[in-house]
Parts: sequence; C-alpha cells; structure tokens
Amino acid sequence: ILHCLCRSGALRGEMTPKSELTNETVIRDLKPELVDDYLRFFQSVYSTDPWLNTESNPWWGICYCGFYDDPRTEQERNTAPEAANKNREMRAETIRSGKADGLLAYLDGKVVGWRNAGPRASYRNLHNLVPAEDPRGEIGSILCFVVAGPFRGIGVCTRLLHAACDKLRSDGLEVAEGYPRTLPPAVNNPDDTPAERNQHERQHDDQ
Repeated sequence: ILHCLCRSGALRGEMTPKSELTNETVIRDLKPELVDDYLRFFQSVYSTDPWLNTESNPWWGICYCGFYDDPRTEQERNTAPEAANKNREMRAETIRSGKADGLLAYLDGKVVGWRNAGPRASYRNLHNLVPAEDPRGEIGSILCFVVAGPFRGIGVCTRLLHAACDKLRSDGLEVAEGYPRTLPPAVNNPDDTPAERNQHERQHDDQ
C-alpha cells in the first residue's frame, strides 16, 4: 500500500488533517542540532505515555528508535546492563554524526511526533524486515511512527507520512516500503508486550 501511495502521490489528495492544529504542525528533518529535542520527546513518552511507557513496554520503552541503526541484536540491545542509557547514548551519537534519518513534528515549538524514514540502504541493520538476498537498490524505508498521546487523532501521523513520502521522493526514491507487524505474540517474542497483545487480539476479533 505504501509502495503504491508514495509512488503515485495519492496520499496527498485522499487524506486531510482532522484539526486546525495539524495545519500549525511544523515538520523538520532530523539534524544533529535537534538531538536534544529528539531525546526530550522520547523521554517524555517513556515516562508518561499510557501505551509506550517503559513499565508497560519494557523493550520498546528503552529503544529511542535506534533499533534499525544498531548492529546489535534485539536481545543484546535490551538485556545489556544499563540498556536504556546505552541505547540513548548510541542513538544520540548516531544523530550527532548526521547518520540518522527521520522527521520530527513540532507544535508550538515542542516535538509532538516522530517518523523514522529514509533510504533503505542507509539503515545499518533492518534485522528480519528485508530478506538477506534482497538487493537494496533505490528504495525508501518507512519504519516507526510515534505521536505523543495528547496529539493523537488530529492528523499528526498523516502529516508525517505525507512529509516522509515527499522527502523520499525528493531524494530520488520512487518506491517506499512499510513493515507492519502482524505476528501473534509468542514465547520469547520481543514484541509480546501488553500493547502488542491487545492489538493482536483486536485484529483477531475483527477477522
């Protein structure tokens, strides 16, 4: 779906913001000078968000969205001593070095959303999302969305997706991939969190 929409530009005509607040949202490329804004946003989410807080999501809640730029395995990232601090430091260094791709959504000068998107070849470790034999080529990857709780449902995510498609297109990429997670919870599945289980149960009920 993302492949078709980003290639055709259909997203821009078919989806509109749900609130005037969204029209005031400013989308900015992640740059080294924005590292502190980025880290404050994630720290707030991990501390207060009802879905992504560290207690309810002990693996996702320490990621800082650095998973796909980290050569370590998921197990190594999340079970190491002081894992949260280590992940935060590594992510900050990646951003400061200019090697992190993505977009930040600002409202009234404060980050309210994040979109991890960039050329597929720029990510150090896409883990199992892309088969090893798949040539990287000129393809964009649209990975994680995070929107702060009070700003969900007003179109921030839509604005970020539009901007991601525009950015990838401006980088010369005509095709973008998305990677939805739909696998059921399982033993030793790092996605087996309360939020993930609830999502899977809702999907199962709708079938």
